[in-house]
Amino acid sequence: MSESTAEKVPTREELIGRAQDLIPLLRSNADRTEKESKVPAENIAALREAGLLRLSTPRAWGGWELSMRQQVEVLSELGRGCPSTGWIAANHAASVDLVMLMPEPGLREIYGADPDAVMLSAASLDPSLRADTVPGGLKVNGRFPYASGCELSDWAFLAWVPVHDEDGKQTGVANLLAPPTGLRIEHTWKVAGLLGTGTHAMVAEDLFVPDRFVQFAPLQPTGEPVSPIPATVLIKGNLHSLSSLVGAARGALDLVRAKLEEHKPLAFSTYTRAIDSAAVQQAFAEATHLIDTGVLHMLAVADGFDAVPEGEDATPAERARLRMHMVSSLERCRDAMQRLLDLAGTSGFAQSNPVQRYWRDLEIGSRHTALNRPMIFEDYARSLLGTGAPVSLLF
Repeated sequence: MSESTAEKVPTREELIGRAQDLIPLLRSNADRTEKESKVPAENIAALREAGLLRLSTPRAWGGWELSMRQQVEVLSELGRGCPSTGWIAANHAASVDLVMLMPEPGLREIYGADPDAVMLSAASLDPSLRADTVPGGLKVNGRFPYASGCELSDWAFLAWVPVHDEDGKQTGVANLLAPPTGLRIEHTWKVAGLLGTGTHAMVAEDLFVPDRFVQFAPLQPTGEPVSPIPATVLIKGNLHSLSSLVGAARGALDLVRAKLEEHKPLAFSTYTRAIDSAAVQQAFAEATHLIDTGVLHMLAVADGFDAVPEGEDATPAERARLRMHMVSSLERCRDAMQRLLDLAGTSGFAQSNPVQRYWRDLEIGSRHTALNRPMIFEDYARSLLGTGAPVSLLF
C-alpha cells in the first residue's frame, strides 16, 4: 500500500475546483493534442499534480475512492477543457475499476510504486487472440484494435482473452495486465474527432504475462465462457466516458457565450449586437437547457450506480434503465450542439475555431459501441416488456 493512504481526501468542491483550474491549460494545448494524436505529457502531469488520477482508486491503494456522482462531475470539467484529455482521464478512472479485479500481489506491486499509474483498458474480437499457458503465467498473441492512451499509459488492462492449456484446449478466459511498452503500437486512429485520445491498435506478440497480473475465469460446464467482469463495472466505465462528452457540450457552450458577449453584429441584419436578437437569445437558452438536461441524466445514472450495494451487481432491468439514461444524456447534448453551431455560424467550422473540435469530439465519442443508441433502446424495450434476452452480449 502507498504512504498516500493517509492523505486527506479532497472535498467535492476542491476537486471540481482543481479540474476547473486546469481548463485554460487544456484548452491552450487542445490543438497540439489533436495534431500529435495524444494528450501532452504536460496535461498528464497537471492531472497527476491535481490528484485527478485518483478519483476511482480505492483508499487502500492511495486514492480518493469517490462516489460516481463526484467522479463524473470532475471528469465533465476536464472534458469541458479538452474532450480528448477528459476521455483519457475517464478511461483511466474506468480502467482502475477493472484493474481492482486483479490479484492483490499485482496490485501491491503497481500501487506501491505509483498510486498515480495511468491505466487503459482494451478488448478484442480478433479470432486469433489467445493466451497459452506457460510456466509462471500466460503467453499472449493477438490484436487489440482500440486502445485509448496506449502511448501514454503505464498499464494496459486486456479483457476477455481466451486461455488455452498445453494441449491447445480452451480452458477459460482471462483479464490481463501488462505495460503497453510490451505491445507493438499500430497508428490506426485516423478519424474525425477525439484525435487526441490516440486510440490506436496494440498487438501482442508472444507477450508474457505473469500470474500475479492474471484474473482467470474457467469455462462453465456447458463450455461457455463466464465474463470475469461484473456487468455493472462495465457500464460504470461507459458512464465515465460519457461524462467527458457532456463536458464537450459544456465547453462549446462556454465558447459560443463568450463570442456573443463580444457584442459582434448579427450579419445581414439590423442587429448591431447579435446578443440583442430574441431569436439568438432563445437558441442560446435552448442549448443551455438541453445541456443542463443532459447533465441531469448523467447524474441520475451516477446516483443509480451509487445506490448499488458494494460488491453487488445491479439487476438487468436496472442496468437497462441506466443505459437508457446515458443515451438520453448524449442526445440532449448533441441537440444542444446543433443550436450552438447555428449560433456560431460558418465561422464556427473554421479549423482555427475550437467550437468545431468540440462538435467533432462529441459526434465521434457518442458513437462508441458501448453507447450504441439502437441496441440500448432495444435492450430497454425488451426489459420493460419481458420479450427476450438482451441483445448486448457484454451487459
